Amino acid sequence: MAKPVGLNKRGNRYYLRVIIPDDLSGLYGGKAGVNPALGTADRAEAHIRGHALRARWEAEFAAKRRTLSPDPLPSVTPELAATLAARIRHRVLLDDDRLRSDPLLRADLRHYRAAAKTRQANPLAIIEWAPPDAPEDADGLSGATADELTAMADTNAAIDGDAAVNMAARNLAAVMPLVKAEALALGLSFDVAAPGARDALLACLGAYRKAWHEVTQRDAGSVVDTPPMPVAARAPAPASVKTLRDVYERWKVSGDTPKGADNLASVDRALRKFEGQHPNLSLNAITRDMGDQYRSWIRTQFNTPKTARDSLDRVKSLMNYAAETLQWTDRNAWRGLSIKATTTNKRRPWREDELTALFAAPVFTRYELPEDAKAGRDGAYWVPLLGIFTGARPGELCQLRVADVLEVEGVPCIRITDDGEGQADKSVKTAAGHRMVPLNSELIRLGFLGYVAAMRAAGHDGLWPQMMIRADRKSDYFGRWFGTLKASVGLPKAGYPDFYCFRHTVRPLMRRAGFSEETQDRVTGHESRGSVGTVVYGHWGVADLRPAVEAIRFPFLSLPVVSPHAGAG
Repeated sequence: MAKPVGLNKRGNRYYLRVIIPDDLSGLYGGKAGVNPALGTADRAEAHIRGHALRARWEAEFAAKRRTLSPDPLPSVTPELAATLAARIRHRVLLDDDRLRSDPLLRADLRHYRAAAKTRQANPLAIIEWAPPDAPEDADGLSGATADELTAMADTNAAIDGDAAVNMAARNLAAVMPLVKAEALALGLSFDVAAPGARDALLACLGAYRKAWHEVTQRDAGSVVDTPPMPVAARAPAPASVKTLRDVYERWKVSGDTPKGADNLASVDRALRKFEGQHPNLSLNAITRDMGDQYRSWIRTQFNTPKTARDSLDRVKSLMNYAAETLQWTDRNAWRGLSIKATTTNKRRPWREDELTALFAAPVFTRYELPEDAKAGRDGAYWVPLLGIFTGARPGELCQLRVADVLEVEGVPCIRITDDGEGQADKSVKTAAGHRMVPLNSELIRLGFLGYVAAMRAAGHDGLWPQMMIRADRKSDYFGRWFGTLKASVGLPKAGYPDFYCFRHTVRPLMRRAGFSEETQDRVTGHESRGSVGTVVYGHWGVADLRPAVEAIRFPFLSLPVVSPHAGAG
């Protein structure tokens, strides 16, 4: 099973780092992320639990997004009432399944009671379990002890008793929080005054009572299956009213321009900023004056004018698409509105003193691999070296597989591509990024080929088997660690020089050695500015590029051979 994204280890216990999306951070107290315990020291079990927990978080994020702009319900149909009731019964029984079957959850029954109360108030909440006294050797096969079963039965009986009293009294208010939560999970706003709402509440109260009675039947040993979660389509917006959200949904599936995951996410974040100020605003209601006011407001939301400008421009791009492509509105009322921003930092080559400081870090001089999971263990040593001797992008290097290191025309090379069987999760930035780069002899001296041979012999697919990889941004976690590495040697953690500055460092070396800009482009994967005949029909072999790669030299660096794989393979 593949390693879950965000899996990390503290001591001998596993945790799962979950990044909270920017648009939802306010719903989580402004947190950037959480790192819940998986309650196990076993790597294989951590993989299973990590995937399951991440799926639950993703489901919660999706549900919370639907709650940000719920559709009002003019009436509650019998079909919707039945769906809400079925979802409540499903939630109660599913939570009981989770709490009953996991020995780590049963290890602290105070958590069990707290979870039951939390779920009663909000069935969408995720319970983070980290019992400190959980048994190390719990195998999950023995089931609950007599004491645990008694405590669970007592708790369930008390909740069932409350549900019975509320059912007998027709106390519809008791089930209202659950009904509103389930309606929001469907993207709907439940109004008790809407026609059919009281009938729906009564049906949901009955389902809640039935579910808890079934839980007590489980306590007595009866077999009660948990039904599947029912789904219902979100009520569509009136056809006559179009919003920027409708424009975004059309734009993201259009084929006019390529749209990577980062691009989609950045436009979505900018749109949510706008929607926070103008919820459910129709396209035709967007005015020039509104744009001027929004421009002033968005400038206060970011630390730099450039970031504010980018956010504004992304909203304007949707308005352009609505006017020019979809023709859902006569014109873009914000055309010409902008935020002045100057580039305060430009990427530059690394200076000699900066490179000397960086590669004097213990990871390069003694092969002391960092414990930080973001560093990717051996990748912490090899990825920066590959960067400085190839000029490749960090994402291109972080996604490398063992099969991407091969010999072509008798020359050891790395293959940078998103093609190949089993490599659908790989990506390169541009078409020019697909390339074969000869290995610099310094990398070979330091033992890179021996490292690759060791990974191949161990049966690994990825070249950095312990590296955390994001699907939409391959080098995200590694890039954060690289900033920490820079700070450890006295360089700025953020800002320049950064990893991308390696690309600006190698090109002048090749240029000074007499190699053309086109050759430099072939090595680093830049889009070439040559003629159509050169770009499309020119065929370059690795032998043509090898001299240029060998021109990438740093005489002031005295890198010792410290890799345990040096000389292997």
